[in-house]
Amino acid sequence: MTQSILDVRGIGPAMQIVLAKQGVKTIEDLASTTVELLALTPGISELKATQVINDARKLVASIIPDENVTSTTKKAKTKVKKSAEKSKKDKSKDKKNKKGKDKKKDKEKSKKSKKKSK
Repeated sequence: MTQSILDVRGIGPAMQIVLAKQGVKTIEDLASTTVELLALTPGISELKATQVINDARKLVASIIPDENVTSTTKKAKTKVKKSAEKSKKDKSKDKKNKKGKDKKKDKEKSKKSKKKSK
């Protein structure tokens, strides 16, 4: 009997779509990911990621021998990892942009205060 990712407690149709966009389409994909990577998914906290991964692993263990789990999911794990790296890069760019804007504002304030003091 094959099981759907929807059989994992905490995964509904909307979350299934979000995960599929990150390359996590099967229970095996979900079972092989890490809490850190899954927690980068919008709508999933570290606590929920832990629970979902543990439930997925229990389901996988009941249908597939352990030695087959990791070999069938390397591709999905790589996709999730790449997606997480991209997300980190985007956040880093946002921080740099904000720092640049903050420095600009500080310079403008400094110029204004110098003008006022004259």
